[in-house]
Parts: sequence; C-alpha cells; structure tokens
Amino acid sequence: MFSYEDRIRAVRLYLKLGKRIGATIRQLGYPTKNSLKAWHRE
Repeated sequence: MFSYEDRIRAVRLYLKLGKRIGATIRQLGYPTKNSLKAWHRE
C-alpha cells in the first residue's frame, strides 16, 4: 500500500515525463502500470 504522498509524487512525475508510464516506473521503482493509471484518474 502506498501513502497519499507516494501517489501524488508518482502522478506528478508521470505528468512531468509526458505521461510516459514506463519512464515513471523506472525512475521511481513503483507502481504498476494499472496503479499509475488509476491514480492519475483520481
């Protein structure tokens, strides 16, 4: 389970990297593709 701060950090990086899921996961080491997509929708 990830904290709210971890989720926000991941979504911000995802947006900064131009919505590139693979690059975001490589840089952070988490989350899964599906988790990141769901967090972005929230």
